[in-house]
Amino acid sequence: MKTKLKAKLMCLLSGLVIALPVSTFAIELTDYLDPNYQYQNAELGLQFNASDGNQDQASYSGAAMINYDMEYSTLPLKWDASVRGKADFNRGSDDEDNSTKNIIIDGDTTVKKYLGDYTGPFVYGGLVLGIRDLEGSEDNDPYAKMSAGIGYGRITNATPLMEAVRCIEDLTKYGLIAGEVTDDVYLKLADVIAKESEYKSRYSNREYEKYWYEDMEIILKEAGILRNETLGALGIIRIQDILTDEQVLQRKHGWEAGVQLDYLISDYSGEDDDPGMGIYYEYAKPYGFKWQMIDRVEYSTILVDNEFGDAAHKISNSLAVNYEMTDKIDWENMWKLDIILESDSDYDDTYLNMLDTGLRFYVSNTIDAKAGLQFVHKDQGDNPDDKVDSRLYFQMIYTIF
Repeated sequence: MKTKLKAKLMCLLSGLVIALPVSTFAIELTDYLDPNYQYQNAELGLQFNASDGNQDQASYSGAAMINYDMEYSTLPLKWDASVRGKADFNRGSDDEDNSTKNIIIDGDTTVKKYLGDYTGPFVYGGLVLGIRDLEGSEDNDPYAKMSAGIGYGRITNATPLMEAVRCIEDLTKYGLIAGEVTDDVYLKLADVIAKESEYKSRYSNREYEKYWYEDMEIILKEAGILRNETLGALGIIRIQDILTDEQVLQRKHGWEAGVQLDYLISDYSGEDDDPGMGIYYEYAKPYGFKWQMIDRVEYSTILVDNEFGDAAHKISNSLAVNYEMTDKIDWENMWKLDIILESDSDYDDTYLNMLDTGLRFYVSNTIDAKAGLQFVHKDQGDNPDDKVDSRLYFQMIYTIF
């Protein structure tokens, strides 16, 4: 069962990657190398379903999720932070089924300092925090781990260039662009788009847009590709619609790897004062202007009594393959694999697979809807409940900022 499931998952994901097309544009998103970028996004998601009739009692299940991501990138420094929170509850249809709830909140932050070449070696430090309240579990202590390490490489956020391409396409569609748009124009426009935070800081949140759009117009005018020598009201409205009112799927490219030493302050079972080590590799690549793939592989272990190999070894892989179907619809795919290899023969190794695929609809600039299908499979020793759990779900997502 486990082998067949893994084979099906690998075939599906391999098919997705093989099917990724190449761009027909002269410029590629990988041509964007500017490391200066600021981004933050916070979302609240809700889902609920209930059923009654022809059962002992009304059954229901639901969940609330909150996600926050932040990225601050300059030439010598890169700072990432993320927070994930989920509260779920459910009740079965039988009389003896009681309501259950689980709450999980975890976050992490990493600061990288580049040494010399901004795509070369770097040193970094990180912090991971977590709290949870799981129904029926005694392992609900706070989790905290500190890390310090060295690495090499860099992943660049190329979303500004994607937004520049989107703007040029739209202006061309409405007959405001005449002539060939060179790669240099795309890159100059992307540089201005990436500096939105600078314009806000200099001119205030209320006033910055007119200066921002003015500088974009100057680039297009100097290139001699504006049909009427000006963007005009229609051009400004179209750019505003893309950069302010629409959400653009994040585009990233590059790779990085690191090795680190960890210090476990506390885990969920209350263990503390344990050193550890870990390594990771992350790879990101956009395929054309529609596909985005990001894959991250991690290994970690705790050095019990300062000896390697006396504790469990954790290997994880997280693969995201997303496709921008239209300006308003994204196809999102995620595969996560967690493997825990126990060194103690009294414990069974654990293999956890999760595959999620769904369509995200951008209803407005703050409200999204997502419909998807999720498969979860857990294999641990002679676990009799070794089956694939599948579910259809529908979420409403509110973008806080």
